[in-house]
Amino acid sequence: MKTRVPWYIERRAESLAIVYLTRRDDLIISQATPNQGLDFLITITKDGVYTGRLFGIEVKATDYTSRLSKDNDILKLDKERLNRLEKFQDLPFPVCLFFFILEEDRGYYKWILEPQINEQKQVSLHFNENDELKKLDDKEIANIISIVNSWYDQRNNT
Repeated sequence: MKTRVPWYIERRAESLAIVYLTRRDDLIISQATPNQGLDFLITITKDGVYTGRLFGIEVKATDYTSRLSKDNDILKLDKERLNRLEKFQDLPFPVCLFFFILEEDRGYYKWILEPQINEQKQVSLHFNENDELKKLDDKEIANIISIVNSWYDQRNNT
């Protein structure tokens, strides 16, 4: 028998994502309209000015750690959850998954569409099928923003 997820899990996870992201003053967080797909579109600003650089965030959560396989600070998504992310593979901008364990209010992340720059300085978005999630903190959010900015810098130079 399948257990029912409490109604507040999704809302609480989205609120936690907003808390993590609003620690920075260079991000504009827009909540997507229902059935649009992503939970948030994030716009990166520079000195308070709109840059047109954006990336998406999908938010997922569980209420207890015991529902996941965990090794130190790395979690692994089950294949069913991972397969649900395939719907994002055709988007034209980077996308991250933020995953929260609500018993601890801990956040984890992984790239869904990972921005990449190859040796010839060409940019692409790689659909990340890796099932590992890394711990989410202010340092990792800064790293995500840096990667996205580098990807847009290189894309604009080609």
